[in-house]
Amino acid sequence: MYKLLIITALYTGHGHKSISDALEERFRAYPDVNILTIDGFDLMDKPLQIFAERTYGPITRMPAKTWQINYALGTRYGKSVQMMVAAAIRARFHALIRDFQPDAVLSVHPIFLASIASLLEEIDSPIPLLAHEADLIDIASFWFDSRIRLLMCPSEESLKSSLEGGVDPQRAVQVGFPVRERFMGYRDRDMSLKDPVTVTIMSGSEGSGEIAKVARELLKSTNAKINVICGRNKALRNKIKKALVSQYYGRVNVMGFVENIQEIMIASDVLVMRASPNSVMEAVALNIPVVVFGQLAGQELHNPDMMQRHGLIAYCPDPAQLARRVNELTANGGAAMEDMRRAQRAYMPGDAAKDTVALIYRELQKIRSTA
Repeated sequence: MYKLLIITALYTGHGHKSISDALEERFRAYPDVNILTIDGFDLMDKPLQIFAERTYGPITRMPAKTWQINYALGTRYGKSVQMMVAAAIRARFHALIRDFQPDAVLSVHPIFLASIASLLEEIDSPIPLLAHEADLIDIASFWFDSRIRLLMCPSEESLKSSLEGGVDPQRAVQVGFPVRERFMGYRDRDMSLKDPVTVTIMSGSEGSGEIAKVARELLKSTNAKINVICGRNKALRNKIKKALVSQYYGRVNVMGFVENIQEIMIASDVLVMRASPNSVMEAVALNIPVVVFGQLAGQELHNPDMMQRHGLIAYCPDPAQLARRVNELTANGGAAMEDMRRAQRAYMPGDAAKDTVALIYRELQKIRSTA
């Protein structure tokens, strides 16, 4: 029986958990692999864990400059951050390694990589460290630790960024972006335009005040029915409901964090969202046209350009122009939407998570054979 310890994160955005979930789901096809998935922040003392998890959402919802500064400081003082993380998780991580005795550790969150590598060195452990990047093009230097045995890069752009960051080409490999099973297998459904058109607005698991402007513009300038998904941002949800539901009764549905997001997406003609790699790649898997209105500074900075270059999205950073872009996509029976769908199918032709798990399984076999 092979043992794989996966380090993820549940509350600093939902993207890391989406990746670990996608991989863990495909590992069900390997009955000789025992997976233990841990939220890295759970290895910290409770007060520090709560602080780390609960400050992420509010910071990402602040003006873009705030997150840009936070991201830049984290990168600039990376070694100090990693030392603090190592100190915070040391006792529980060492106990976890002793009790579970994994063949390898896989992290899908960059903040833990160097810390884990150092903590394994402290106990002279030969357990190798694997990593799966969570971004598409702007890759933080946290991912470039030379002690990582295998770095999986989910796009050609992320691989290029990693190699330029000094990663050994022998230790880096391009894979596709893993998507959870619930988003797979729907491309043969009827994709005829609804009447009226249904548009779903999303902005990540933490929500963003920008979607209030986006919703108002689309309700004002189109005849579409609008779903607004506010994630965990309860204040934003209440604000939008108060401002829009009575005025546009019957045309707008305002929701918080939803577990059945794939069902809402499938029932939509167009998705309007931030350039979150997980959300956009889930839309690509479902083959739904996407309009991107913004991105987080830092790790999402160049996502819209990259996504647009591959034909996966339309980019419209000006909320005042969103209605025009949606109308252009849906005009003439949705001809422009079909062009985007073809590009999406070409970019994601298969099941990247399944292929990646097969790669990790082969790596586990190599590790065991040389142990």
